[in-house]
Amino acid sequence: MPPHWLWGYLLPLGFLLLTWGGLSPRQARRVTPLAVLSIALGTLGYWALGFALHLGGAHAIDPDASLAGLDRLLAPGGSGWGLMGLAGFFLADPALTPRVFALFLSYLPLMTTAVLGVVLALADSRRWVMVLGGTLTGTLIVPLAACWMWGSGWLAHLGTTLELGHGFVDFGGSALILWLPGAMALGVLLRRPRATESPATALPPAYFPLLANAGALLIGIGWIGWAVSGPFHTFGATWDWNRAAVNILLGMSGAVLTAQLYAWLVSGELEPLLSARGTAAGWGAILAAAPFIPPWAAVIVGLLAGLLLPFTLYLSETWLKLRDAAAPIALGLSSGLWGLLSVGLFADARGGQGWNGIAPQSGNTLVPGIGGLLTGDGKQLAAQLIGLLAIGLWGLLWGLALGLLAYPPHLAARQAAPLPDDSTPPSEE
Repeated sequence: MPPHWLWGYLLPLGFLLLTWGGLSPRQARRVTPLAVLSIALGTLGYWALGFALHLGGAHAIDPDASLAGLDRLLAPGGSGWGLMGLAGFFLADPALTPRVFALFLSYLPLMTTAVLGVVLALADSRRWVMVLGGTLTGTLIVPLAACWMWGSGWLAHLGTTLELGHGFVDFGGSALILWLPGAMALGVLLRRPRATESPATALPPAYFPLLANAGALLIGIGWIGWAVSGPFHTFGATWDWNRAAVNILLGMSGAVLTAQLYAWLVSGELEPLLSARGTAAGWGAILAAAPFIPPWAAVIVGLLAGLLLPFTLYLSETWLKLRDAAAPIALGLSSGLWGLLSVGLFADARGGQGWNGIAPQSGNTLVPGIGGLLTGDGKQLAAQLIGLLAIGLWGLLWGLALGLLAYPPHLAARQAAPLPDDSTPPSEE
């Protein structure tokens, strides 16, 4: 079988191009080498520690002999309360098979995309904060959250431990590459000195709109290709990748429409950067639910995502006065939140039988697939809310800790005026 997961490596490339389109030349020159360095360190961290934390208990999901080397999971309250894997460090165990290395390669692009989400959101922060935040993201923060939801962890088993639907459901990684990095970066910037003046209410400048739009398209193509590979966390579940791909395209299209409508209402013309960000917002919002919702619901998810993104960006810049120039925080928080909730709202029980180990048949009774309020069941929505809260708090607490280290109280209390594009403050270096 060809390694379809290779398409996944378009994700970090597309995300970099997308955010680069909203950075000034000074910011782009400053951020690019730091982003590459952070990806390298995050990759090494995922190899040394993160992969084991994420999938050290993979044998509990698929008891195949090829995964016998990944058979240790820390679960203090029993098998349904897994916290972290404890096998596969440095990929050094002689018992590890080619399938284990394939697992590493298939999830690495999602980890590097999460690293970029943090680094690019901190584009105007101190260099060491950006690099340290990105490294921790790929080494510890995202892998542990991935274990909870994809590695036989406690969020995945909410369906059996608390009888909440199929447990926390996130098909494409919305919680890991959008919601968690957005919450973490928000925690850092909440500690950072704020601007004394509110930014202008006009739309943000588009420095490299062609790159931004190309990046948004690469994200969509890369994710669809990655989904075709049948990611490991979908083992034992029934889902239709054709339906997922159709919903992705519909969601992205709907988000472009409303994002451009917002641009037209604000400025009286269409805006190229917001077009790219709208495309990414639709992709991000549909990630979690793509195989589980009907096409008309995918359009609704995209339409609302296209409005939520610029609105969230406006609030972050005018109310919180954060420097989210590349908009990864607004993208992560708005699309991640809405996308994960959409599973509990619109899932129609046609797909997802067997998800998270929920048996597709109980005796002679067929168990339906993942269903939300659309099918009259609110348990799946409850599971989604628990997962959102847990992963959001996990990222926010790490961000606040890093922000406290970088910006002690005597600095955080000081207000900082907005900086021109061509200046680099000595205190931020």
